[in-house]
Amino acid sequence: MGPFDWSAITANIIVLSITIGVATLPVFGLLAYFRYRDKGEREPRKLRRKIFWWGIAVTLAAATIEGLVEFNVYDFFNGQPPLLYHMLMPFLLVALTEESLKFWVVKKFAFNHKKFNEIMDGITYCIIASMGFAILENIVYTLQYGWQTGVMRAFTAVPAHALFSGIMGHYMGIAKFTKDPILAKKLMRRGLIAGIFFHGLYDFLLMSGVVVLALMVFPLLAYMWTILNRSIRSSNGHSKETIKYI
Repeated sequence: MGPFDWSAITANIIVLSITIGVATLPVFGLLAYFRYRDKGEREPRKLRRKIFWWGIAVTLAAATIEGLVEFNVYDFFNGQPPLLYHMLMPFLLVALTEESLKFWVVKKFAFNHKKFNEIMDGITYCIIASMGFAILENIVYTLQYGWQTGVMRAFTAVPAHALFSGIMGHYMGIAKFTKDPILAKKLMRRGLIAGIFFHGLYDFLLMSGVVVLALMVFPLLAYMWTILNRSIRSSNGHSKETIKYI
């Protein structure tokens, strides 16, 4: 027998390929779906790729920020943070960090671009940034915990990222075409708050450790789908009416 067990190496490569496929296919599927839902002018490929790659890049920034805060909090409380921390952490650490970074990507690279020329573009670009974020996160989780986790996340965490950011993007799209600068800033803040709220609530339910609460993520996902669908229809119709989500 040679120095390498080629059959084992081949098997590992196949398993790795399947695992990465399970982790990435939901992302590209959602990107294709929401591109189809955008009935306006197609966004330039170069800009879409830029937003997507920056979405991946800020995943690393989010992991760094969240890791540092978690480490210092646990160190400060000798490994036993108070219950209040566990209740607020999904909102004020995870959701605030991640949605703010996605918001920054779209605001920095797309918002003032000449091809951000329709209300629907706010939803489209925010979802692209969120899918960049989701793909790296999903690969890491799937490699760490197995393809079964990837399959579960294909129906939960991956679409959830699109929903959080898509709802946020609806407000960004309206703000872009609002002439009153004060109202535009208010809409931007409302969009960011909406993304943080839904993201935080989703994570809180999952992290609660209570089965009944964890199962509530499914009606929450359905509710967010309803809101985003209404937002997409409204945006494709060029309506500047915001969708109430509470």
